[in-house]
Amino acid sequence: MKKNIFVALDFSNFDKALDVANQVKNDAAGLKITNELFAVCGKEGLKKLAGFGLEIFLDLKTHDVPNTVKKTVASIASLRTIKYLTIHTSGGLDMLRAAKDAAGNSIDLLGVTVLTSQSASKEQVKHLAELGIKSGLSGIIASAQEYLSIRSLSKDLKIFCPGIRGLMDKKDDQKRVMSYSEFYNISKNDDKAFAVIGRPIYESGDAGQNIKKIIQSAK
Repeated sequence: MKKNIFVALDFSNFDKALDVANQVKNDAAGLKITNELFAVCGKEGLKKLAGFGLEIFLDLKTHDVPNTVKKTVASIASLRTIKYLTIHTSGGLDMLRAAKDAAGNSIDLLGVTVLTSQSASKEQVKHLAELGIKSGLSGIIASAQEYLSIRSLSKDLKIFCPGIRGLMDKKDDQKRVMSYSEFYNISKNDDKAFAVIGRPIYESGDAGQNIKKIIQSAK
């Protein structure tokens, strides 16, 4: 069974982040680092997290004037420990292209469409995904509910889907959600589709056992 889960470390306790990373390292594809965690761990913390052998996904959701975004992306790309960096597609083509120019081949840019905590139509998400594709981004962030619609736009695009839950998990602040088993069933033959899961893995109990249970739910 392919490894397709990026574990979202959505908290500011770096020791906890290291502990969770250690527990999930054998089952996860990568780690998602938020602004909150990056603010306390910095580039040295990223190096330690990369030491677990997992791909690092820095979720800064960059959105600013094109020149500022270009400089920000260039700075992040220079760290060499980051595989993916997020950028808001709503920033428009000029901003996205400036980001892509700065990224070069050093880092893969992922375009955020509409946050899964917000309501959105498939048409709205698809339009934003098209902007990302036109800009040459490597991937798109969208809920699993839009996965098939976005995949129809490109076979090569990487698609990351937050808002993934276990069958019995509460929605928390998420609106556009899907269970992991449902997501796996529609994407199991797609090696460029990934689930982003945070709280259901680390919020209670053993993170290592929780990720295993989620994976088992799809079998």
